[in-house]
Amino acid sequence: MSCMRCIFAWAAVLCCQFLLAQIVVAQDSDESVASRHLRLRIPAERQTFGRENISDLERCWEFVHAAAGGQLPSRVLVIIEWQDASTSIDAELSSISLGMNDPSALKDSNGFLLHNAARGLARLALANLMGDGASKPENRFLLDGMSEMLAHEFSNSVRRLGAAWTICHYVDKISPLELMRLSGRSEFSGNSQDLIGAAPGITFLTFCSEVYGRDRVLKLFDSLAKKSLEDSLAAAFKTRVPVLETEWLNRVRGYEPKEISISVDEPGPALDRVLFNPEQARPGAALVVQLYAHQGRSDLGSAGIFLVDEASGKTRQGHQAKSTGGLFTQFEIPVESARPEGQYPVRIVAVDNGGNVRIWEASYTVTR
Repeated sequence: MSCMRCIFAWAAVLCCQFLLAQIVVAQDSDESVASRHLRLRIPAERQTFGRENISDLERCWEFVHAAAGGQLPSRVLVIIEWQDASTSIDAELSSISLGMNDPSALKDSNGFLLHNAARGLARLALANLMGDGASKPENRFLLDGMSEMLAHEFSNSVRRLGAAWTICHYVDKISPLELMRLSGRSEFSGNSQDLIGAAPGITFLTFCSEVYGRDRVLKLFDSLAKKSLEDSLAAAFKTRVPVLETEWLNRVRGYEPKEISISVDEPGPALDRVLFNPEQARPGAALVVQLYAHQGRSDLGSAGIFLVDEASGKTRQGHQAKSTGGLFTQFEIPVESARPEGQYPVRIVAVDNGGNVRIWEASYTVTR
């Protein structure tokens, strides 16, 4: 009995601690900053930051509401967190949560907030339009793509979306893109919400907007509330899905990647060095490539870096690795047993989340 009393006592203490923590959090939050359609929940010490941005956030609500077919709630709670890096929505509570714990927020906190808010409000509006379809994995790439498109349209930075074609061009070479299988592709899954992750949806919806019009694209999202992805595509665009997919992929595969510099005031990625291990590759063995680069103003992740081995024609997507020299992007090139001695070029394409594209050249040596 004494043991049970101890357990209950400890449970009571833990419960009280939890409730006290919630009270402290509530006391530290401020909700006095509001506009016609938005109410901010923000740390009390950040109230000035909220007041500086509330008019632009209201303008963001008006833009997204009009662009997404009037699907935003008339009142939205915007929760701004400095201890979190994620952005999420809650359609039932008509709220969006914006995480400011991101290196990009340190460079331009106001711009970072507005872009994330536009993306979050777009997701909220589209989720309302899609209903139950918003939670289906096969529709995720459309939700990601349209949200990113609307966010850049709001900030007049649509030019940044052009890099999505470069990403899809190379990813398709690694493993062919298919509309019905995008939900299972690891390179576009996870919780990342950015230009790199949204690339398939951006290119597909851009193609559909140009060919069929934005109204048809909104009809697609509306149809997803009751129909499958395949049926919704056919109903919205009045075209057989295989034909639609082929036309989109023809654009992706016919795209010729080129360097893109968004602005002279915004430095893009820069190459530091490329190391080959071993320094002289052997036929029949693997060659490890270590790429060291530094980002400009926007984040450069390994998933946005591709290596094309000119000899084999194969494309590989980078993955992050770490050594005593710091973080780097790694690739592995299998060298065929029949490969003659000589020097072989590789092309490296880097795409950052700001839409900058850089193309670098390097070469490796094969000896027997």
